[in-house]
Amino acid sequence: MAFLLGACARHDTPPAAAQPSPQRPIASIQQLMQVEVDTAADGIWDAVATISTTAGTEEHQPRTPEEWSTVKNAAITLIEATNLLVIPGRRVGANEFPAEADGALDSVRIQELVEAERPTFNAFAVALREGALGAVAATDAKDPAALVKAGGEIDEVCEGCHLKFWYPNQVIPAFPDPKDPRRPIFRAGKIAR
Repeated sequence: MAFLLGACARHDTPPAAAQPSPQRPIASIQQLMQVEVDTAADGIWDAVATISTTAGTEEHQPRTPEEWSTVKNAAITLIEATNLLVIPGRRVGANEFPAEADGALDSVRIQELVEAERPTFNAFAVALREGALGAVAATDAKDPAALVKAGGEIDEVCEGCHLKFWYPNQVIPAFPDPKDPRRPIFRAGKIAR
C-alpha cells in the first residue's frame, strides 16, 4: 500500500523543472525605461523646484494630500519597475537599434554588456529601488528637502548605469574657450553672436 501512495504522490506533482516560470518578460529594457522608469522618475524630479524669473521666485512643491500622493505613486511605480528590470531574459530593445550618438553603444553591444555583467546591472536596479524608497519615505514625511535628496540619488544611479551600459564612451564637447571670438554669448534667454 505504501508503494501505491508513493507512486500516486509522484504523479500528482510535476517536477519543479517542468513548471514554466511565472515571469515572462514582454517589454524591452528600453521600453520599460521610457514608459515606467523615466516617467516615474520625472514625477519625483519635477515635484520640487525653485523657478526664478524677472517676475520673482516661485517655490514649487507638493502641498496637498493629493499632490503628495501623486509623487508617492510615482516612487512606488519606480520601485516596482526595478523588479521588472532584473527579470532574466529581458531584451534591451524590442528591435535592434543603432548607437544614438558618439560614444553610445548599439543595442547588440548593450545586450552583450548587460548579459556579461548582469550582477552589476542588477546592482544598479537595486540602488535605483533604494533611491525610490527614499522618495516614498520623503512623501510620507511630507519633506520636500528629503524628496530632492532622493531625486538626486535616483539621478546618480540612472547616470551611472547609463555610463556603464548605454554610452560608456560618450564624447563630451569641450567648453568653448572664452577667448574664442566665434563662441556664442548667452544673454537673458537668447544667444548673441
